[in-house]
Amino acid sequence: MANCRTQGIAMLLTIDAGNTRVKWGLFNADGTLLETGACLNTAITQTKLPGAKRIVISNVAGLHTKSQIESILPKEASVHWITAKASERGVQNCYAQPTKLGTDRWAALIAAWHIKHAPCVVVNAGTAVTVDALNEHGQFIGGMILPGIQLMQQSLGVATAQLPTITSEKSASVVNNQYQDIFAKNTEDAMRAGAISAACGAVMRMHATLVALCKQTPYILLSGGNAQLIKDNLLCDVTNPALIVDNLVLRGLYLIEN
Repeated sequence: MANCRTQGIAMLLTIDAGNTRVKWGLFNADGTLLETGACLNTAITQTKLPGAKRIVISNVAGLHTKSQIESILPKEASVHWITAKASERGVQNCYAQPTKLGTDRWAALIAAWHIKHAPCVVVNAGTAVTVDALNEHGQFIGGMILPGIQLMQQSLGVATAQLPTITSEKSASVVNNQYQDIFAKNTEDAMRAGAISAACGAVMRMHATLVALCKQTPYILLSGGNAQLIKDNLLCDVTNPALIVDNLVLRGLYLIEN
């Protein structure tokens, strides 16, 4: 990694500032991802980023996180804070107000289209879960946002009098990341099963609707901390086209800048 940092002065640094964590990746001129890292948003000012003359950033974490990132960027670097556009890199944005689309979603859609050039359900599974649809023409036709799996469980603990606040993701009902019995026999497992099923249900509904619209089977591209959990709990008939693509937003940022 030390060698990557030395060479990175002439490379492209991509930064994805999400709701909870800041992720980054260093790409060479050929689009190879050489180095990645992540930290909590609260720790960004104590983090040393790889050196690069060009930096491209997606930020959905607000102005405070933006200012903290700015404080650690090299002064001589060319920095591009992206916004979603009406069209870019072969993807058309059908949002009513294209610039209002989250920049992380926009970058992920661009990466998904360049990976498959086919209809896709694009899933980012982190603090929030976004489920977005690309048709066969590379048009982003819309999507859904729902609370992430942990956030769903936490909200129940906060907003209800008799439901617990879950602090552990371990469960006897989950074996190899997959629920063995949806008929939960205790409250904690019922909350976990509900959250996972809600996320999977959103993905499967989007998938079924896109099948009917495009008359072909879309791919499902998943990224984010809970991508594997969602993939492992999708119904069998949609598991085959489901693929985990690490660092989908970072890959999209690279494409936007090249």
